[in-house]
Amino acid sequence: MKTVRSYDKLVNEIINLTIPYKIELAGYLSYDKVYPFISLKSISKMASKTIIITSGHHGEEFYAVNVLLKWLKQPILIPDFNYLVFPVCNPFGYEKHYRNNGYRQETNNDRHFKIGSDVPELAILFEEFPRTADVIIDIHGDVSKKEVYMYEHKSSILPSIALKAIAENEALIPYLKSKTIYGSPLTNGVMIPPKYDIGVEGFLEKLGIQYSFALELPGKMDGQIRSAGGIAIINSILRLYKEQTKEVK
Repeated sequence: MKTVRSYDKLVNEIINLTIPYKIELAGYLSYDKVYPFISLKSISKMASKTIIITSGHHGEEFYAVNVLLKWLKQPILIPDFNYLVFPVCNPFGYEKHYRNNGYRQETNNDRHFKIGSDVPELAILFEEFPRTADVIIDIHGDVSKKEVYMYEHKSSILPSIALKAIAENEALIPYLKSKTIYGSPLTNGVMIPPKYDIGVEGFLEKLGIQYSFALELPGKMDGQIRSAGGIAIINSILRLYKEQTKEVK
């Protein structure tokens, strides 16, 4: 399969970033070559909440990875959270512009999220994910869309953060106004899925996470607008969650 972009170059770019995260090697993936699987961590003994941010499950959604990297370059806006970031969850797919991994497996399916998984990427994530995280933001891209939308998993007793985050950034990045998306109801750019879902958000929900979001950034949009809007929505989610935890106290 043809190489479309260099994953090694991306890893070097991340390593050379001046950012307040510790870069760690989480494991290796071996396909046509060996791919290092990296994570970034910002951990504080004073922090009581843990945020997981992932991207790059699907290789054709490469621009979602680029948005995450731009987000990483800003200062940590809420330093009293722990952060665990996986910038590319499918290195082979990223390099080959291919949705799945080198074994043609979907890396965003919770049925294989278990110890010793036969999906190598999920085996690594299972070992690396903390069991007491509070929020996960999984950054994706919908290559066929011109507007942003989001999936939100949460308890029915919790207020929606996604609806507020989408609404307050509408002037910067428009949201999808349709009533459905791929056969499921969509309300003001947000789908609140059923309790069970096959994606990374679903298997984190099984661990008792409070909120999980899949942010779907539009492929058919100017890249600068997409990046600015995606970063703004991520920051809104974190700020709104912080405000909500204060209200609960």
